[in-house]
Amino acid sequence: MAASSWPVRLGRSGLMLTALLIAAAFAVADEKDVKDSAEKDVAEKSGEARLIDERNELMRELVAGFQVESNAPGFPVQFEPEPIFRYTNPDGGAVAASVWKLGGEGRPRALLTVELNLTAIKRPAVMYEYSSLTATPFVLVSPRMRWSPSRTLYEFKPLPDMPPPEATPARRLIQMRNAADRFACSEADSVKRNELRLLRQPVDRYKPGQAEGADGAIFLFVFGTNPEVVLFLESDGADWTYAVGRMTGMKTVSMKLDGKTVWEGAPLEKGNDSPYTGSANAIVIPGFTAEGKKLTE
Repeated sequence: MAASSWPVRLGRSGLMLTALLIAAAFAVADEKDVKDSAEKDVAEKSGEARLIDERNELMRELVAGFQVESNAPGFPVQFEPEPIFRYTNPDGGAVAASVWKLGGEGRPRALLTVELNLTAIKRPAVMYEYSSLTATPFVLVSPRMRWSPSRTLYEFKPLPDMPPPEATPARRLIQMRNAADRFACSEADSVKRNELRLLRQPVDRYKPGQAEGADGAIFLFVFGTNPEVVLFLESDGADWTYAVGRMTGMKTVSMKLDGKTVWEGAPLEKGNDSPYTGSANAIVIPGFTAEGKKLTE
């Protein structure tokens, strides 16, 4: 009789060994599946992280291409190399966006918002918003834009019911956060009204003067994560002031302090000499075709 026909009888120890071998085989298979899934997740995350880096670098290059001219001594000639705020606004088509300041010392002279947007002009584009923070005339030049404001819509007013500035920056930050909590902001058009949310962490701190205790901070009011209104709080070392400005195209925007309306955004002004204006250029956004379709690797 051939050996293969012999009946095979496994003892208790043999059955246990077989069970262990089968379990080990399944464990190896499961481990491989988990490893494959993890490697896929890492690849997807690394791919998305790479696109985020590429989009941030694209915005950095675009901002670096802006040149600033002014007859005022010491006026900054370029925006700071890194943004003061980054965000996305998928509902509005913005896959990457950032806010940049002009001037590294003292109160900034201007703010620039850059959005890589898929839908605003029905194809991928870079959207710019320009906000002048100074009455000193200057000209901002890029390959497709020449902005020449000579005024600002930001008006600093006394901030009432504030104690004197504290002695340290950390304690003054607490004062400014508490002061920012006293403000409430909303925007509206003919279709909807939005209550805006305060970001209690300022996006920038600066020293507006040389006096001891001089301090300043920039707070943002946002809808989702999109900045819509800017709030400046400043101390000259003795007293506190505030100023408000729009970063939104909504028709109506207003700010309340302690429940009382203290600011309403001026009507939008078009033109390259407007203190608040915008522009848009078609562009290829990393991760998308020129028509706005998502690329797949």
